[in-house]
Amino acid sequence: MLKERKFYPKFKATVIDGKMILADRRNFDRYIMTLEGKKLDVTVKPEVKERSRQEEKFYRAVVVKMVAEAMTVEEQEAHDFLRGLFLTTEESKEVETPKGKKTIRYTRVLNTTELSDKAYREYWEKCIDWAALPTKDDGLGVTSGLSLYVPLPNEVDYANY
Repeated sequence: MLKERKFYPKFKATVIDGKMILADRRNFDRYIMTLEGKKLDVTVKPEVKERSRQEEKFYRAVVVKMVAEAMTVEEQEAHDFLRGLFLTTEESKEVETPKGKKTIRYTRVLNTTELSDKAYREYWEKCIDWAALPTKDDGLGVTSGLSLYVPLPNEVDYANY
């Protein structure tokens, strides 16, 4: 059975003298009223700065486009290739089988939308560094790039992308 996808609002807050002060208390209270009588899971984490539209534009308009052209592939294929090189994570999941619980381990390729702004910057910096690596005879891989110079954001005009 598929799990129903739901969206949950995020509320901004600051901790002052050990107390959580909500930035928009009125809307928070409005939302909480809709959950009357329900048990809740509450998660508190430091605020993550969303990456800027400018960073996304740079990655797509410059990094991905130049890599795609050098590889003579579509931009989406180049993007997927770069993600496969640098955004893999080992995960495990416990599943129920007729013989009991079993742990399955697998490698998952992350989406760039799952990255914090810092991790996103580190990712496209890795892509640029990789692109500059010399191409080895055995093909492209983590240690074999495109011998391609990709300019940094302050070295290129991509405003009209």
